[in-house]
Amino acid sequence: MSGGYNCLDASPVPGDPRFGYQNTWNTGMVNAPCADPCCCLASLLFPCCSAMYVRKEVLGGSLDRYTCCQGYYDCMCWKAGSLGEDSMPELCLCLEALLCEACSISSTRMFMMDTRSIQPDPCDTRLIRLNNFLVLLSCVCHILAMIDDTFDAAAELVELISDIVYAIVSSCMLTQTHIEVKSAPRPIDWSKANLYPRSGSKQMRNGEMGGGGNRGIPPQNVMVGGGGGGPPGAT
Repeated sequence: MSGGYNCLDASPVPGDPRFGYQNTWNTGMVNAPCADPCCCLASLLFPCCSAMYVRKEVLGGSLDRYTCCQGYYDCMCWKAGSLGEDSMPELCLCLEALLCEACSISSTRMFMMDTRSIQPDPCDTRLIRLNNFLVLLSCVCHILAMIDDTFDAAAELVELISDIVYAIVSSCMLTQTHIEVKSAPRPIDWSKANLYPRSGSKQMRNGEMGGGGNRGIPPQNVMVGGGGGGPPGAT
């Protein structure tokens, strides 16, 4: 059954070359909280600060190669590397984590996978798809509530569940990435940064390559933010 009908589907994202990478995650997202409970708790309570810290870790301990979302979310009017990152990377990363938390967390994980040749984990894919399904369901319920007041209670309940799942999934994602950097350090292949488009994106569906960018980063499974408008994202 395809991911469009089964939110717990673990099948590869169509056209995603990352499923051909040779390495695997040191720890899956579902096991990350037990592997590093302190990091998971910090990511749960302070997601933006944790997102900034882990991004710097993944970039080799320096922000010299930092660009907004590492180029994974570039569009016609938004180009990573042209937003002032060279002169004030710390401020730009702070704004990215605060305003686009989901995209920030997902792009860090995608960059980690691309530059270290780590393939997606099937259980991780299920968690991300479940999160995205609940966010979509929350949006639908709120739209129905605007049409019919009897949906108000259901919309609030689904939004609460969506926000809780998002917070847990994003903290597990950050913890998994942190563990990978610390426990299983691999050489960084900068040539793969931004080589492939974000998983599920129009570019990937059309078989296009990534934007490249002067210091950009690549795409992969993406998580979307919580029902209340919160940030992480993807599959």
